[in-house]
Amino acid sequence: MRLIIAFCLITLASCQNVSDNKPTFVDTKHFFEHEITILTEQKTGIEKYLNYGKKTDSLMMYDKVNWEKELQAFTLIDLAKPSNRNTYIVDSSNYPNQTQTNYTSTENKQTLKKVKITKDIKSNIKVIEAILTKTNSLYQSYTNLRYVTDSGFSIYGKQSVKLGDESEYFINAKFIH
Repeated sequence: MRLIIAFCLITLASCQNVSDNKPTFVDTKHFFEHEITILTEQKTGIEKYLNYGKKTDSLMMYDKVNWEKELQAFTLIDLAKPSNRNTYIVDSSNYPNQTQTNYTSTENKQTLKKVKITKDIKSNIKVIEAILTKTNSLYQSYTNLRYVTDSGFSIYGKQSVKLGDESEYFINAKFIH
């Protein structure tokens, strides 16, 4: 009888979920691939404003937007890569109608420095913001990306080249539904 009870206890103990308290990483690459599909299927248009140095330009496209090209910079945000598991500090904040999760790199060589993901009360992603930097012996670059579902995106970039000038650009795009 004791053997049966011991066997049952061991079986029950082995069935319990063991939490390792490892943070979850949002599959941002898959998210943006899905967004590209949705925007393409819905034939979403775009109204885009560009500032480069002292030049400004605007562009409107309605039904032939190449969303893979438009969101290419965002597909570089790939948090779910296995190599990222131990290189980010993850912290979350809960608010009445949303949750914000911050992923901050702990390694200088990492290009993707910070990602902030805002989700609504139903855990749908509403905003993804990211900071990317690159530094080598020839140049430094800084890029700030912001994507708002159902609304649009913005990209701010700055690059300085040794023995050269510094350049800045800003892109602000709104979805046309």
